[in-house]
Amino acid sequence: MELLEICDTGLKEVNRLGAQEAEIYAVSSKHIEVDIEKNDIQLARSQIKDGVGIRVFKNKGLGFASLSDFKAIKQGCKRAVELARQSPKDQYNKLPESVEIKQISKLYDPKSKEFTVKQALEYGISMLETARSYDPRITVDRGMFQAETAHSAIVNSNGIQAEEASSFFVYYIMGMAVDGKQVSSFAYEFDGVRFVDEIDTQKCANDLARKVIDSLGATKGESFKGQVVLSPESVGSLIASAILFSVNANNVQKGMSRWRGKLGTQVASSSLTVEDNGLIPGGLGSSAFDREGLPHSPLTIIEQGKLNAYMYNTYSALKEKRSSTGHASGSTSSVPDIGPTNFTIKQGKISKDNLIKDVKQGILVTRFSGFPSPVTGEFSGVVKGGWLIKNGKLTVPLCETLIQGNIYDLLPKISAISKERQKVMTFLFPWILIDDVSVTTG
Repeated sequence: MELLEICDTGLKEVNRLGAQEAEIYAVSSKHIEVDIEKNDIQLARSQIKDGVGIRVFKNKGLGFASLSDFKAIKQGCKRAVELARQSPKDQYNKLPESVEIKQISKLYDPKSKEFTVKQALEYGISMLETARSYDPRITVDRGMFQAETAHSAIVNSNGIQAEEASSFFVYYIMGMAVDGKQVSSFAYEFDGVRFVDEIDTQKCANDLARKVIDSLGATKGESFKGQVVLSPESVGSLIASAILFSVNANNVQKGMSRWRGKLGTQVASSSLTVEDNGLIPGGLGSSAFDREGLPHSPLTIIEQGKLNAYMYNTYSALKEKRSSTGHASGSTSSVPDIGPTNFTIKQGKISKDNLIKDVKQGILVTRFSGFPSPVTGEFSGVVKGGWLIKNGKLTVPLCETLIQGNIYDLLPKISAISKERQKVMTFLFPWILIDDVSVTTG
């Protein structure tokens, strides 16, 4: 059966059993993965994954069942309706109404349907061998090549009916270089594309190799309070994680967000603009609809430092008599949560090189081990990859160096953002310069 037929079968069954509102979400995917560990290919596998999430409301009570076998959908419907009958009433348990959905281009490559484990192995081996052949001192600690073709469909009792095909090819490699007693910084490279012809694992491997060889001889550096340049990956660890937690409407409503009641107020430097847009053609986080079958739409979260919006799904939006922002997220295994799509920080007006040239004393953090407390913003972690900056030049690679502070206090101290941006999973981030960060050596 086609996915929409499966969803329709489930919807008819829960209606027959007495559900007042119902949603059936189904996904079928082909997943191929090649794992790299300690300079060798460790695992190559292919699997078909099917899943159905059945969400029903009865007298405002919620029932949910998750299945991995389409043939068991009627049993799952029965279980979901029984749970809904026994669940406590929640006035905000309601499904969204149907809204027009427009398809997005460049999300699916027909070639992905015939993509094989052999091809995935070739890409994985190429990535590993490219890094190792660059210089024998390089050790690839971990890596992965992953290919996925997916088909998703959703229907609900309020008229929503949507389906979509997508393909992904994502890969990463991480490692270091060792030359006698000299050790490099730890480095990580990632890329992801939608189309087979766009795959370039060799670039990913060469970028990693160059970084670790250049950073051989990493040292402790110096202790000071000054400027720190965050690479896109470090921006993800330190800045994006805190922002995403604080603009999640569930966290706001529970009083866990630092930015509760702060809409329209200045929370960061005027140079910072943050957006989320699930409608970008070919974007790794793009989709025509969210986990509830509502269309995504562009959302400016922070505009020139001012908090402009929170992210909502239907449940959280109803609590405030708002509309969902199209940010329901999740899989078939749970009820919808809230999450980003293509989460981006707007580029600045200065090149990355000139941004670094303006730093008299500071460090460039290329990889950071640690995440801030999303509630308090406090962080303290190790710079796993970085450089000491003196008079605008990268001088020595760093190891055993710590940075600490409070990310919410540091957001207003962002002094520059680069023109260049780089993919970090489904996100797109620039290099960011922050003032008054505490740097200590171990």
